[in-house]
Amino acid sequence: MTRGLRGRGLFLGETCRQCRSGDLVLVDSRHPRGSLLARHRHELAYFCFNHGGTYRETYGRKTRVCRSGMLVIHPAGEFHSETHESDVASLNVEIGPEWLRRLLDFGGALDQPLEFCGDRVSKAGRLLLTEFERTADVADRDDALAIESLTWEILAEAVDRGGARGAGKDRPRWVERARELVEHGGVGSGLAQVAAEVGVHPVHLAATFRRFYGCSIGEYSRRRRLEHARRLLADRSLNLAQVAVEAGFADQSHLTRAFRRHAGVTPARYRTFLAFKTR
Repeated sequence: MTRGLRGRGLFLGETCRQCRSGDLVLVDSRHPRGSLLARHRHELAYFCFNHGGTYRETYGRKTRVCRSGMLVIHPAGEFHSETHESDVASLNVEIGPEWLRRLLDFGGALDQPLEFCGDRVSKAGRLLLTEFERTADVADRDDALAIESLTWEILAEAVDRGGARGAGKDRPRWVERARELVEHGGVGSGLAQVAAEVGVHPVHLAATFRRFYGCSIGEYSRRRRLEHARRLLADRSLNLAQVAVEAGFADQSHLTRAFRRHAGVTPARYRTFLAFKTR
């Protein structure tokens, strides 16, 4: 029996967690050993990062063995079935119409099944999983930007354009301008907004930014804001609410969540530590 899945974010198996980030839907799912997924198709394109277990997947007339660490691109409407040889955990990222339109503008389309393993694409999938697992609120500017930019990096490779453009050794002026905009908050949270401001496509920006700075734009933005917050915490004349505003966080609770998640302590405890250290 063939089954068609319609609607956003619908995936077979047990859904452990789901979140939306703009036109993306991220779903972490589980499949027990020995379970089968009958032949089915998804209305929208998506990619799957397998982060646990092994399963055998049949698509069209071909079969692939998907092991942990593999990232697979599924075009819209692709018929496939799965046999799970062990307990399987997978992060599925559904690509919405707006993202597909931007990909077409870039000159590519998710119209072919692809698989990546042991390369920079699968590494980006692992980083995306990390962001997804630690993201408490995708309304957080840096968290959303990190998810968005990592997704663009993956899609850039999927349309075979990520390595073809901007591969020169010299750092383009526009990528430095993008870094400045993100660092100083000159543009809103979206990668597309930054890309439009510097005059390049979001796919090109995401891939080139990592090439020259070694991280995604969202990760870079988060690091800089937290560094700024740490410096401000040394100024005892500023209360925590003022530190949050000065460092670009929405409010004190936003600062506390981000700081504790990435530094392991709250801003208040860190400030106490600084006071003790300077005695």
